[in-house]
Amino acid sequence: MEDVIIIGAGPAGSTAARLLAQSGKQVLVLEQATFPRKKPCGGAITSRAVPLLPDQFMNHVLSSPTAWTFRGKKGSRTLKTSKPFCYTVDRSQFDHWLAQEAQKAGAQVMFNTPVTALAFDGEQYIVKTSHRYYYSRYLIGADGAKGVTAKYLGLTRPHNGAAVETEIPFPSSLLDHSKDLVEIDVSRYPWGYAWIIPHGSIANIGVGSFKASKLPSLKGLLQDYIMASFPGASALDTIWAHPLPYRVHFSSLAIDHAVLVGDAAGLMDSFSAEGIFSALYSAHIASEAINIAYQHHSGTESYNARIREDFWTHLRPAIKMSHLFYPLAGFWTEWFLHHTELLEEYLALTQGESTYDQLLAKTQATLLAKLHIRPLTR
Repeated sequence: MEDVIIIGAGPAGSTAARLLAQSGKQVLVLEQATFPRKKPCGGAITSRAVPLLPDQFMNHVLSSPTAWTFRGKKGSRTLKTSKPFCYTVDRSQFDHWLAQEAQKAGAQVMFNTPVTALAFDGEQYIVKTSHRYYYSRYLIGADGAKGVTAKYLGLTRPHNGAAVETEIPFPSSLLDHSKDLVEIDVSRYPWGYAWIIPHGSIANIGVGSFKASKLPSLKGLLQDYIMASFPGASALDTIWAHPLPYRVHFSSLAIDHAVLVGDAAGLMDSFSAEGIFSALYSAHIASEAINIAYQHHSGTESYNARIREDFWTHLRPAIKMSHLFYPLAGFWTEWFLHHTELLEEYLALTQGESTYDQLLAKTQATLLAKLHIRPLTR
């Protein structure tokens, strides 16, 4: 019997596996795909996430953007930072590396092993695959937005938006200008955004929305965005789609001796759609909670408390910011373009030097000052 079974070997699952194996636990990771595999994602790792990664991360970086263009219907602003605010990676290679780091730490990772059912008998988890049954004291669901773990555990599933993306070579005339520049356009789509993220000489381009059902075909919008950004670009060969799992209210992410992490838990930032930081952070909390539970022969209830206290307190202001910004994205886009201190605050957030509480407070303060309204005091 294993100490911990982890379902899914993405960033959350492999990180939890590495940390638990390093603490001496017998860890088995069950992953349905064969790595390396294509993983649809913009592949931007914010600077605040880097301390949560193993050493040698920089060996896997494709670009280190220090410029950010925020675009609206009536113009744009480009800000530059003294150090990278994010690092870009090829997700297929990045995820494979994290899984290898888990294996080096002592975790067993089984690829091409989808989970078909699981149950808890009061003492252990019984996990069924197409080949055999596996048993463990503790369980981590890290199988993403489309995974089965949340369903089998009976935990509330998150909301799902959607995004589509593709990759094209940067035109040679734009490569020097664009290789360190991230572009975000939030003015075109209800509750959504478009992006251009450099992957070395390749442009990762996508369109996403937290409420994609309100939009026409995302693929059509993506093609239009590419034509506007790179006139003369050829027809797209391959388009990848992926969900955007997020929560607007906190609900239990742990039951008995099991927890959900990353996208399986719906912990994506519902303002920026950043998911990797949430995946890594929740994996660290999960490993700590399971180590404590293992020591005391207890359940995983402490994970809920840690997520609520250490993470949800930061995620909740992002939800507020999302509900403030997206319904009136046209207005707020123009407002941000004329108040670049708000854009600077957001970039500071990605570097771990600010918070959504500070961004939200500064946004509200600039608006009240413009309207000559004094903030309410208690």
